[in-house]
Amino acid sequence: MTTNSGNDLQWTSALDATSVLMSIHDTDYRIVKANAALVALLGRAPGKIIGHKCHRLIHGTSRPPTHCPCRRGLKTRTHQSEDFLEPRLGMRLFISCSPLFGRGGAPIGSVHVATKIGISTVSDEALTNDLTARQKQVLKLLCSGLRTKKIAAQLNISPRTVEFHRQRMMKMFSARSPAELITRILSQNPALVW
Repeated sequence: MTTNSGNDLQWTSALDATSVLMSIHDTDYRIVKANAALVALLGRAPGKIIGHKCHRLIHGTSRPPTHCPCRRGLKTRTHQSEDFLEPRLGMRLFISCSPLFGRGGAPIGSVHVATKIGISTVSDEALTNDLTARQKQVLKLLCSGLRTKKIAAQLNISPRTVEFHRQRMMKMFSARSPAELITRILSQNPALVW
């Protein structure tokens, strides 16, 4: 992806003047450009950001999380947005992604805009407060090793309801599996499940 505008410097200056986190990604989720706010948040030199995959830098994962709006946007060829808690950065973000298209209409990347929302720093108490009472019950039983049907029977709810709460918590903590969910929560607040 290249730009050939003579106004690149003006655009770069304008984007660097905002506190909104902005970047341009290619179709493999590699960051092609990043504004000063994103560079500052990540605490890395631009050379340690450009060319690296967003999901590795932001989420610490080997692939984009399931709730990634950029992944959905490239697949559906439409603007997508999502808000979620990113424990690795310690903040809640609203992410907006719009696909970029080449001359033939094929996607060539996406514009990624993130805004910090709600709490700016996630404490253990804030993580705990973000979970509903039912989610905490499901989580405790999940941590004790029970499977969905056993959790449902013990809480007198349907297995689909257990699955719904587990999926919501996985999304909230950017976890790709129940094991990763437990690991992330235990690393943030072990008292929550004991």
